Amino acid sequence: MKRMRWLPCLLLWAGCGLFGDNVPLQSTRNTCGDGVIAATEGCDDGNKQSGDGCSDDCAVETGDPVCGNGVREVGEGCDDHNNAAGDGCSATCALESACGNGQLEAGETCDDGNKTSGDGCSPTCQQEGAGACALVPQAGCTATSAPACDLTAAMDGTTQCRAVTQSGTSNSHCTLATQCKAGYTCTGDHNGNPSWCARFCTDDTDCTGTGSRCVIDLVNGSGATINVSVCSNACDPYGQTGCPTGMGCVLRGDGDGDYTDCLYQGTKLVGESCATARDCSPGNVCATYQGVKTCRATCIVGNASTCSSGVCSPYQDPVSIGGVNYGACI
Repeated sequence: MKRMRWLPCLLLWAGCGLFGDNVPLQSTRNTCGDGVIAATEGCDDGNKQSGDGCSDDCAVETGDPVCGNGVREVGEGCDDHNNAAGDGCSATCALESACGNGQLEAGETCDDGNKTSGDGCSPTCQQEGAGACALVPQAGCTATSAPACDLTAAMDGTTQCRAVTQSGTSNSHCTLATQCKAGYTCTGDHNGNPSWCARFCTDDTDCTGTGSRCVIDLVNGSGATINVSVCSNACDPYGQTGCPTGMGCVLRGDGDGDYTDCLYQGTKLVGESCATARDCSPGNVCATYQGVKTCRATCIVGNASTCSSGVCSPYQDPVSIGGVNYGACI
């Protein structure tokens, strides 16, 4: 099982830049201003300023918006290239909840993007089939031999009940899904690193621990998303605790709120050249200072003791986790 992460470039105060992961990018959140046009955005010019042709919520600025032209313009919540209602975007281009729109919403236990029965997800967006069960909240698995609901091997969003041999959680490695407790699944990156248990979620309230949010889409072996999400890891980016063995705790920026996650990182130390956060050892970030990219230590703004040398420079766009503001030692 693979998953993809999204990480925007965070800028340090005084012109320093933090550069993130260069793996294929995917997020359950649309982040206006990241320069990537997401499904619900009509444009994204890399900023959140209106008056430049792309509004502060990433809608095309035009004096004559047209609902149904396939481009979300100012005044529209969506535009799916038609004027039909009941497909997630109304006849007046307002967002609507709808079974079959590919988004898991309240009252649905699945949504595979269609209203066809017999494919594991019913026309009313409920799990179907003898082995079907619900991932969030966990439901439909009552046998003591198979108490957990998890994805099937097909990795197409269908579910089945499975056994639990170990009660692994977000800081546990795994090689089999059965090593994760109910509500978790065995997932990993696409670089051949050891997998870990991740918690299923449909929104942030399903995630526990400071810094954890429902922001990661699961993808199958071909790289296609399957409309199932898991929580990011709650961990300490300065103290480097809360991650499975061998992984580092990193900061993530998001328009809906900052969060933490765990990442397999490199071995480069402070002062060594780098291209991305993956190059630096845990606890360090890849930052551009005076035109040069080097690994820099993560620090807590306002706490001089968290920098063994230099000063703790805050991010241009402040990053705060649980009320703690983070920066990099410069």
